[in-house]
Amino acid sequence: MNPSKICVIGGGGFVGLVTSLGLSEIGHEVISVDVDPNKIDQLNAGKSPIYEYGVDLVLNRNLHNGRLKFSTDLQSSVKSSRVVFVTVGTPSLESGQIDLSQVIEASNQLSICLDEYRIIVIKSTVPVGTTDLIKGILDKKSHQDCFDIVSNPEFLREGNALKDFFFPSRIVLGGDSNGALSIMKSIYEPIIDRSLFVDGIENPQSGSTPIPVIQTDIASAQIIKYASNAFLATRISFINEISGICEQVNADIKKVANGMGYDPRIGHSYLEAGLGFGGPCLEKDLNALINTAHQNGYDAAFLQAVLERNDKQVRSVVNKVERLLSADISNRTIGILGLTFKPGTSDIRNSLSIRVIRELHKRGAVVRAYDPVVKHETLELDSNINHCDSAYAAAKNADSLLILTGWEEFLHLDYQRIYSNMSNPIIIDSQNLLTPSDMIELGFTYTGIGANTLK
Repeated sequence: MNPSKICVIGGGGFVGLVTSLGLSEIGHEVISVDVDPNKIDQLNAGKSPIYEYGVDLVLNRNLHNGRLKFSTDLQSSVKSSRVVFVTVGTPSLESGQIDLSQVIEASNQLSICLDEYRIIVIKSTVPVGTTDLIKGILDKKSHQDCFDIVSNPEFLREGNALKDFFFPSRIVLGGDSNGALSIMKSIYEPIIDRSLFVDGIENPQSGSTPIPVIQTDIASAQIIKYASNAFLATRISFINEISGICEQVNADIKKVANGMGYDPRIGHSYLEAGLGFGGPCLEKDLNALINTAHQNGYDAAFLQAVLERNDKQVRSVVNKVERLLSADISNRTIGILGLTFKPGTSDIRNSLSIRVIRELHKRGAVVRAYDPVVKHETLELDSNINHCDSAYAAAKNADSLLILTGWEEFLHLDYQRIYSNMSNPIIIDSQNLLTPSDMIELGFTYTGIGANTLK
């Protein structure tokens, strides 16, 4: 079997597109399938639907060299491939459970296509037990010897996704077929042995030690993904809890976190106090892990507390606005800098910035917002957001200015100009992006997270 012929289902989404680009860049022949014909046409024309560093470069390079193409025809794409990656979305339901409808639909379509042996690789983040569901669907129309299922969870950070694909900290492979697992390792061989050079993508790692490959059962592979994200979320909620204590005792959370991070048992990663964790992954995966625990008779009270602390952090930022504006913010104008859940992406899914804005609206405030990459047409989720074309327009005549996403652009604004144009020169910096003494010297009332710097 030639594993270099690969089909990626869900290839127009974030995980699917990065996977398609990564596999084609390391030498495989990839056909990427999506149900949206407009997205497929856009991708075949070399235009990415996502904002992500390096994507346009790698996309066009692999379209040009013929190793990558995009299609809406799942059946022919699967039949021409020997390994099929499933990367469809698994959004969260209101209950916190995972919506598996796209996984089920992909499995139903796959069951029609399996006329000979293929490896089905589940890269979508799915709860334990989902592969049994997939296997049941495939077994209805396929012989058991027509496929093996491998769990290969992704660990991609938006804004750094291609780096994470090419130069990962580890590769996790879960399955019960040694043959399938061996083929999967051969697919990733250029990554594992660190022989890869990707023009336009900086290699952040050095050394000759191979990338660790964790080979395990499917359930453990899936829990590795969920537990990893739950732990990262826990670190964020923990440091935000410490930041709240720092504000009460006049300590500085930046200095506290820096001192903590030098302990090799702790490290500096994910110890930055701020607005909390948002985006499409951490909260969703934490909720899914809590639900998995509950469904299996385990009370995950600690993980639930991590979620609750995150919600508290959003409210604490709005409470600071009320406190600085003498409680009632009804009809007060609040300027917002940053709408994406993090810098380096155009993604506003589960953005805490949007949550802050909605909380401000509940309390009667008028909101004007600016983001460097989010355009007005993407803000259908909240028609009450007055979209501005610049940070200066968002700040004009504002009663306070909230920095909610840590875009580098916000470091280099003319804050003297902003000071002159605000009705009340108040800055609440939820990213601790600016230097407090500089803002106070300009005349602002300034506060960040975890330091009592109000003046």
